[in-house]
Amino acid sequence: MNQWGIILLSLVLAGCGTSGQIRTAYPNVSTDRFTYEVANTDGMSDEALSILKARLDSQLAAQDRRANGAELDAKKIHIEISNYSMRHGAARALMGIMAGKDSIKSGVKIIDAGGTVLGQMDVDSGNATAWGTSRGLIEGHADEIVEFATGIKVR
Repeated sequence: MNQWGIILLSLVLAGCGTSGQIRTAYPNVSTDRFTYEVANTDGMSDEALSILKARLDSQLAAQDRRANGAELDAKKIHIEISNYSMRHGAARALMGIMAGKDSIKSGVKIIDAGGTVLGQMDVDSGNATAWGTSRGLIEGHADEIVEFATGIKVR
């Protein structure tokens, strides 16, 4: 493999990534249903916020884990966006890593109806390359949150 092949392979492997650091494990009871709220403390754009919420809705509904609002024992997923930085699509395409890094960081808590925190994690998603899309990064971030709450791998 020549040097360009190695460079290309490195860029592909260094694309979008999401990691979660669990602070308090959540037991993932299969009958739990969830609502969620997003505290947008770092100015996530309205478009990005709608992508995040749509993905949370679709993934929870696909697993039949989305609460309908009338369930008194529903758990709440509290998501606090603590860092949101997204490059413009043209900058990502033209300059790649030199345009900076796309990044979303949030703290996630699973809270019962009485307000007790049952589980906590930090989610950190980023993309320093020109590969991937902002939508893909946001959806991956949402998937990590749903996986923590439900215990079911969604991607």
